[in-house]
Amino acid sequence: MLEIRKAGDRGSTRLPWLKSRHSFSFGGYKNPQEMGFSDLRVINDDRVAPGKGFSRHGHRDVEILTYVLQGTLAHRDTLGNSAKIKVGEFQLISAGSGIEHSELNASSTQPVHFLQIWLTPQASRTKPSYQQKQFSVDQHRGKLQLIASKEGASGSLKVRQDAKIYVGRFGAGDSVTLPISSRRQVYVHVIDGRLQVNGVRLAQGDGLKLADARKLAISASADAQVMVFDLRSVTEKSSKHKIAGLCVTRACGSRKR
Repeated sequence: MLEIRKAGDRGSTRLPWLKSRHSFSFGGYKNPQEMGFSDLRVINDDRVAPGKGFSRHGHRDVEILTYVLQGTLAHRDTLGNSAKIKVGEFQLISAGSGIEHSELNASSTQPVHFLQIWLTPQASRTKPSYQQKQFSVDQHRGKLQLIASKEGASGSLKVRQDAKIYVGRFGAGDSVTLPISSRRQVYVHVIDGRLQVNGVRLAQGDGLKLADARKLAISASADAQVMVFDLRSVTEKSSKHKIAGLCVTRACGSRKR
């Protein structure tokens, strides 16, 4: 199976302080055909105005990965964490039995741009945790850098699901091949630029769903950045029943500030 998710077909949220594109159903964007892919539930491309953001709200039983592309996010949570997440940094919140947090633009003059990604965890009601890590550009230039995995392999963040998440930066002429088990599903999200994945041309914001592929072949003719999700192979029925229970307040769905 190979299916393209075009950038222009994504859902959107437009508020005075927020511009967001949704690869899968989220908040006011409802698309029964795009409820997630395997354990991947959300890819939101968020741009938040200076001094604005998401005020304190709660989650449970969800893995929340945030990747800052421009600007700085200010984070606070009920575990006592207070941190700044800067360009190129990754934050991973394992909500478990419940956590409340806020994510605000740390600047009063510059916007912040980031991806927020949700995955369902393998187990429910676990102890919440917080991780944050910077991977240098050189670590994922011209290759796919593992940034999250179940075991925390190779210094990656430890995600509570059978998943591997990679980030890669490519220039003209770069190419890389990632072996894939036939029992896995893969989702590719193009952060910026243009490239080819398994012979399919993709542009900024595009996604690609693959199943039963034995390898992932990426090639670039210009600068590009991509995220790759190596996921469990699950049926549509078992995938959809896990949608409930990700949020414990309305804020994460309504996108309140």
